[in-house]
Amino acid sequence: MIEEVLERISSASINGIKKAELKKTFGKNCDNILQNLIEKEQIFVEKKGVAYFVWTRDNYILHLSQNDPKFKSVLNMVMGVSHSVAKVKQHTNSLDEAVTMISKQNLANPEGDFKVEFDRGLTESSTSIGWAPFSEIRKKICESKKISTENFYTMATNLVERQREKYEVSSGGQEGIIMRGLVHGYVRNV
Repeated sequence: MIEEVLERISSASINGIKKAELKKTFGKNCDNILQNLIEKEQIFVEKKGVAYFVWTRDNYILHLSQNDPKFKSVLNMVMGVSHSVAKVKQHTNSLDEAVTMISKQNLANPEGDFKVEFDRGLTESSTSIGWAPFSEIRKKICESKKISTENFYTMATNLVERQREKYEVSSGGQEGIIMRGLVHGYVRNV
């Protein structure tokens, strides 16, 4: 019977239905059912003139937004704030995605990070004519990046070979990269 009462109230739409009409249709037990639905906040009852009208929750909100200017203003303000919060959340999600993407790129591009460190070490260790010993650059990068000597020289060899137009190497020294069968212990920017 509760479902029947709710269905009848819902069918009245935003106009609501008179409580007296519900009592005629469903009898004296209707008051207990209505009280139960009011406690569950499924319906709302309001006195209009001499009669009591009943609405479902959604229909009551629609009724108030169309007939009560104060409620309409408050609802518009709440909707505006809600829209602003949604925009902030969307912007936050976009920023989170961007940070995640940049983090993944940094993890996926260790050579790019190595190149930056290599160029910095080259600049800091170079002499007045621009040459820097690989051993000095290696010490700085291995210390800051916590990589092995072998790993450093593998990455340095790959970097110099891929970007021959940027780096020039010179043979000599006790350690360095091996190219064409010779140890090249010095490097400079071209």
